Amino acid sequence: MRIRRTLKSSLFISPSLIVIGAFAIILLTFNIIVSQYTNRIASEHIDSEFSTFSLCSKNEENWKFTKNESGYGLTTAYVILDETEKAIDPSAPWLNAEEKSMTEYITAYYHQNRHDLRDGKTLSFTHQGQAYRIRLGTYYGYYDGYMIFEDEKNHENHQYDILVFTDVTPLVSFGATVNQILWILMAGVLLLTLLLMFLRSYELDAAFKALNTFIFRAGKRETLPTNPDFVYKEFYQVAGTILAMTEMINQAENAQKQFFSNASHELKTPLMSIQGYAEGLQSGVIKDKEKCLSVIIHETQKMALLINDILLLSRRDAANHHMPHEVFDLRELVLYCTGTIETAAHKNNIALRLNVADTPIPCCGDESGMEQAVLNILTNALRYARSVIHITCRQTNEDTIITIEDDGTGISLKDLPHIFERFYKGSGGNFGIGLSIAQEVVQQHHGKITVDSSPRKTIFRILLPVHQ
Repeated sequence: MRIRRTLKSSLFISPSLIVIGAFAIILLTFNIIVSQYTNRIASEHIDSEFSTFSLCSKNEENWKFTKNESGYGLTTAYVILDETEKAIDPSAPWLNAEEKSMTEYITAYYHQNRHDLRDGKTLSFTHQGQAYRIRLGTYYGYYDGYMIFEDEKNHENHQYDILVFTDVTPLVSFGATVNQILWILMAGVLLLTLLLMFLRSYELDAAFKALNTFIFRAGKRETLPTNPDFVYKEFYQVAGTILAMTEMINQAENAQKQFFSNASHELKTPLMSIQGYAEGLQSGVIKDKEKCLSVIIHETQKMALLINDILLLSRRDAANHHMPHEVFDLRELVLYCTGTIETAAHKNNIALRLNVADTPIPCCGDESGMEQAVLNILTNALRYARSVIHITCRQTNEDTIITIEDDGTGISLKDLPHIFERFYKGSGGNFGIGLSIAQEVVQQHHGKITVDSSPRKTIFRILLPVHQ
């Protein structure tokens, strides 16, 4: 089962992650830059010290520890090791115990990291809370107690290792200070963000409660304000959608009430007629039994047709209704539907003019539904035609077109926009339920129905996509 999160938790988590992520990127970037800068400055100082060893012929200082104060506030020093890798004691006394201790520590550090230092690497270490960078250089010559000289006569040359190290504590301390400031800033911004989100969440809770109340009132069909007052624009839009849906539901309910009222009236009329003729036959008042039975059968057929349309709509409205997919010949379907109304047309002196393609026109979908749609339009044309109905069925490169044209009085401009509405009753007194069924069937087949009407004719066109 999917775990559902609350909106409030999302409001707190997302900004917090953004703040933490942003500061994490800043911290990482800053530390990388400071580390690279520190290493570069340390390398420059160490290189400068080695250059001094290479260029100087003699150093007059009488102690081993030579210090070089740089413009960056960094101190650079060195320790000389003989061929046995032992530190050479200076000719002059040690300046202090700290200097001697540092020399001993550097010597011990060299023995622990000999391989890395002899590979020319610049290493990092800390001693007594101070940060250093160190590198090894090798020189050949003789040591006179102060300095190493090369290629001097009457002296035997030996190998000496010089460990040059520089104190980068000021740069490291600067980076640590900025890191502390950034951590404090991140904590402050995060707390401020959480505080603002906390205050905003209360406002959001109140807005949601107002929206829930509005929706609940809509569900109870209470009268709703046409211009609800919501703090957030999005909630106002949701309320507008609810009002529109409520209006649509009201219209649908009113249409259904009107439909059932009209349907009841239409069912009541033939029932009263059937009842009257049946009672007349029973009492012997009506002598012409054939005429009486003919009327009863006709009224029964009208009732059956109306009930069949209602049941068809009910089935298509069902949630589990699925349109079958079968390939059928649309040309044969039109011929069959035309034959179905042929008797009624002949009885009413209405000619049927049929013009269909010579070759089959394949269509994929619900054959019985499409048959009902075409038959409903033909029945509608038969009801209003004066003398002739033209029926065509043809196929173009883009569409399959069925055209049904009658020469009736046409559809009024008032009724024309509503003839496909499910429960609309036109000025002629007949229901639009048949045309509504036809439109729904055609739309399920990814097609459409158009209608053009004038005082002397009405043309219905069914346009369907060409079956591939």
